[in-house]
Amino acid sequence: MRRKKVLLTTVGIILVWSFYGYLIRTISYLEKSNLKLERELKELEKERSKRIYEYDLLMDLRKIEQEMNKKKNMVISEKINFFKIEDGSF
Repeated sequence: MRRKKVLLTTVGIILVWSFYGYLIRTISYLEKSNLKLERELKELEKERSKRIYEYDLLMDLRKIEQEMNKKKNMVISEKINFFKIEDGSF
């Protein structure tokens, strides 16, 4: 009878430890997965912020372009000609 109790207790302890080990492995896997997703989320948030900033900047430039066109009849040229001074007197 005593041997049966000891055996059942030992089997119970082994089963509980095995179950806890399984849970720890599962939780560890889920945490690693969660960290990976958090890194991806941060990168996507950075990209989103960058695109919002670029869009806002572009909208500001369009607004300025429209104001200059309406008020002073100025037009932004599509081609910029650069020049170089060849005079050596400087």
